Parts: sequence; structure tokens; C-alpha cells
Amino acid sequence: MLIPATQRLFVYVCCVSGGSFTNTFHKYEVLVDKFARQRRRKPEYERKTCFGQLQHIFVVKLPVIASLRLTEPRTIFLAGIRPCDVVAFDSLGNQYYSKLGQLGAVDMTCVQCVVGRVKVDNLWAIIDRSGHASPSAYLEDPECIPS
Repeated sequence: MLIPATQRLFVYVCCVSGGSFTNTFHKYEVLVDKFARQRRRKPEYERKTCFGQLQHIFVVKLPVIASLRLTEPRTIFLAGIRPCDVVAFDSLGNQYYSKLGQLGAVDMTCVQCVVGRVKVDNLWAIIDRSGHASPSAYLEDPECIPS
């Protein structure tokens, strides 16, 4: 939804950097469109579990915006994550990566837990001991899903 040109929008964004989380790796879950490359096809979302390095936490303070149906100020936390480019799996389901992808932002509630990593030859093995505990919950409200 576009914000009318006559309406001024002031958004406060604060980037929290440094601290103990800058070099830790996390497991996170996002919804991805299975048909993202097919522009005319209706989106169909599925959960995808990802791993990546948390580099920033962005605090976004939004004012009241009637055109977006924000009736009161709201604060959103976003995680700035560089995803692991997974290149291999072993027989136990462990994932291996050699490099990180480009920095992206996800809702902080998508971040599930910290994971470990171990260097194996020229790859890094992701050590995830969380099992299937604490999956992300998504609203099924059609207005929450982009069209």
C-alpha cells in the first residue's frame, strides 16, 4: 500500500551493533513463495528453515499511519542476518556451508535459537541441537500475507 504524498512519514530506525551477538550463528524460519519466479502465479507460501550470522538488530519505531491501518505507534525489531549458503548435507542431515550470502532482514520473532559450527576441511558444519522445538508461529490472516 502506498502512503499518500500529502502524508508525512517519520520513522525512527536504530541499528544496534556490537555486543556479544555479532559473531553468533542462529537458526531462523521464514515463509517463502514457492512460485516466486512465476510472476503471474498466485503466491503459495511454505516454511523454510535457514541458518545465518546475526550481524545487526534494527529497532524501527513507526508512528500512527492511517493508510496502513496503524492506529497506534508500533515498534518492530528486525534481525540483520547474513544467511549461510548451504552446499552439502551428510547422512545425518547436518548442513555444510562455505560462505555467507548477502545481508537481509527478517522479523526478530523468526529467530529461533543459537547454533554452533565446526570447521571440516574447507566447509563449516552447522551444529543444530534444537530439534523441532519452538517453531515460529505465523498469522493466517490474509491481510498479513503480501499479495
